[in-house]
Amino acid sequence: MDSFFQKNNRSMRSKWDIIIDGLMVNDKSRFFSALYQAMISHPAYVILSDMPKDRKLSILSNMLSYYEEKEDYEKCAKLLEMQQQVNK
Repeated sequence: MDSFFQKNNRSMRSKWDIIIDGLMVNDKSRFFSALYQAMISHPAYVILSDMPKDRKLSILSNMLSYYEEKEDYEKCAKLLEMQQQVNK
């Protein structure tokens, strides 16, 4: 399983991280679909949120891999743009 889903030290993670990981493991398709819609509707929130940059990039990377596997390249393009904005 992807190391993204395996975090051994739960006490050092925020409740938000634990919730996100749980959703991604239990229903990745539905989670990514809902997250994608929210991100496209409010991209500034993603880019400017107080979530650590490395966590944002990790989630975006996982979403890119997921949609690439599904051959949904339009979503990949938008996620890549967002990833580039986060990296600025």
